[in-house]
Amino acid sequence: MDLKREEKAGSTGLPTQLLWGGSFIVLLLLCSQTVYFYFNAQTRYQQQLGELQDKLIKEQHSRLSSELADAEQMIDQMFAEATDLIRQQTRSQTHQALALMNSLYQRYHEQLSEAEMKKMLIESLRDIRFFDDRGYYFIDDMDGTLLLSPILPGNEGTSLLGLRDDTRHNIFQGLVAAVSNAQKEGFSHYRWYAPDNNKVMRNKVAHVGTFEPYNWIVGNGDYFYRFEDDLKPRIYNALRNIHFGRTGYIALLDRDGRLLASGATPEREGFNYLNDPDPIIRQGAQQALATAQAGGGYLSYDWYQTEDASPSHRLSLVKPIEDRGWVLIAGIYQDEVNELFSSQEQRLGEAIKQGWSHQLIAIITIGILALLIALSYSRWLKSRFKRYDDNITQQQDKLREFAESLKLSALIVESAHEGVIVCDADNRIVKVNSAFTRITGYQLSEVLGKTPAILTSGLQDNDFYKEMWHTLNTEGAWRGEVWSKRKDGEVYPEWLSISVNRYSNGEVQNYIATFSDITHLKNLENKLRYLAETDPLTGLANRRTLMDCLNRDLAAQQRYHSAGVALFFIDLDRFKAINDCYGHDIGDSLLIEMSNRLKASLRESDLPCRVGGDEFILIIKFKEGKEGVKELPLLCQRLLNEMTKPLRLTGIDIDISCSMGVAVSSKDDDAYSLMKNADQALYKAKGEGRGCACFFDETISTTVYPSAIEVESTDQKD
Repeated sequence: MDLKREEKAGSTGLPTQLLWGGSFIVLLLLCSQTVYFYFNAQTRYQQQLGELQDKLIKEQHSRLSSELADAEQMIDQMFAEATDLIRQQTRSQTHQALALMNSLYQRYHEQLSEAEMKKMLIESLRDIRFFDDRGYYFIDDMDGTLLLSPILPGNEGTSLLGLRDDTRHNIFQGLVAAVSNAQKEGFSHYRWYAPDNNKVMRNKVAHVGTFEPYNWIVGNGDYFYRFEDDLKPRIYNALRNIHFGRTGYIALLDRDGRLLASGATPEREGFNYLNDPDPIIRQGAQQALATAQAGGGYLSYDWYQTEDASPSHRLSLVKPIEDRGWVLIAGIYQDEVNELFSSQEQRLGEAIKQGWSHQLIAIITIGILALLIALSYSRWLKSRFKRYDDNITQQQDKLREFAESLKLSALIVESAHEGVIVCDADNRIVKVNSAFTRITGYQLSEVLGKTPAILTSGLQDNDFYKEMWHTLNTEGAWRGEVWSKRKDGEVYPEWLSISVNRYSNGEVQNYIATFSDITHLKNLENKLRYLAETDPLTGLANRRTLMDCLNRDLAAQQRYHSAGVALFFIDLDRFKAINDCYGHDIGDSLLIEMSNRLKASLRESDLPCRVGGDEFILIIKFKEGKEGVKELPLLCQRLLNEMTKPLRLTGIDIDISCSMGVAVSSKDDDAYSLMKNADQALYKAKGEGRGCACFFDETISTTVYPSAIEVESTDQKD
């Protein structure tokens, strides 16, 4: 009896021992893993803090470099604009002087002797002043003799051949070189005494041109420093307005340490930091100037954020602007960087903490699951075979149900990129996929138990659906294009494929439909059709569309005695000369403007076309009879008036004219003969001097006129 008790105790104690032994091992492993994860998280946290600090420093360096580069580029651009302005103004003044001299010469050279004529020309420019009264004209002859110098009249008549500036540049040779080109004009750069200081030479630019009757050099000039003095306040103001971040700004010093512009302390502009009584300001300025003298770079120093604040550490990038004698400084205070670091550090710490919390929760969960599994395993050892057999039977039932669910899910997954609808034998919706919701806007709960008729757009009639169901029932599948309606009422095209899923006995189990939105394909078709029917530059109908519409209108006129048809051939006069003179961009802009004028001048029933180059063709419909024909000359004149209006393209004034040939259709005219007649009428208009319209008649058909190309070629030679 004791033996039975021991056997019973052994049979019940072994699972308990296995349970506690396994639980101890699991807990030991979990504790070891917890310690490992903790120390690993701390190490990773310190490593990421170092990487974060390095990243922030690099970002601030990059930020300062970008801001400084933008500021320097702005300064260079403003100086470049000022230089261009000087050149434009001096060139304009030279052109005005030459125009005045040519006008006087043409008017008086036959009435005056050569000496009198020259004196008149010289004296006409002597008293002219410009550029705030500092600009004047000078005249030299090609032998180097100074003929006109309003500010030094005593030097007139002297030779300039040996005249040089303080860089040993020969001034007269530079002026001669400037006019030694096909245009006989140009710029010359040299140094000369400034009006306010006759002891120091300054950079100057002069524009000179040739007065051809006497081969004189006529010109004027101005000093760069005057424009630069006007430009500097604008540059200072622009730099004051540059701020980045919370504390970042730009400062500009000269080489002597004087503050020229500051985005933080504009009230201190004009102070010399090297003479400041505060040693912090002096030392910071000395470091910045020393860095600039060494070629520029990054530096850290203490500086005041505001007048009443204590010094703060500041990170700056210094770059010298050698040709201006300036030092450009972009800086940001360390407080802002520290704030960014603290914020990033806090987020990183929270992320590490959150990750550690998740790991701890996972470890605890795994421990609990492990204990439950161990407990279940212990109980399983105590269970009977019947319980095991019952579990197998239950698992088989669940697997059978799961297999049916997988079979249905597989049908949906097969068309994952298309919308899928699964209907029962009564055509009631039982399943849809996410693509169905994306395309139609309906959720499964909104369509469950309903028929697909809720998607019908109404654009297909009942015969269409009868034919579809007939094919589906006889062949088991149907494919085609259908217009459907979304939940929001939008109608869209789709490609629909329906198949029938049957039981083994032949009865219908499901109807499975897959569909895709083909709106983008329809849009592409419309775009391709538009490109095939229109001119890409002007958007007008092209030759293909012209012929289709002309044949259609002529057929309608002959068959139904509808409105008459007139064909207008329009050709822009001397368009090639405009293209050659101003370039193809101006020519294209001109064609677009002419197209817009045509469209604005015609009715919706008329068709303007561009068939190539500068040729336009119009299909005009008019009332049958003499009354309708009488309106055509009025239309011609209105079109000519509109087309020949002056226009201005990119600052260029262009005068344009056009010629027009008109042919009116008769009963027997086809498209080819009507176009030929209009073309001959156009040639007649070209031959009669352009800028007019000619109507085709029998006299034109018996007369040989030069082609429009021949007329244009003749005018180009003239």
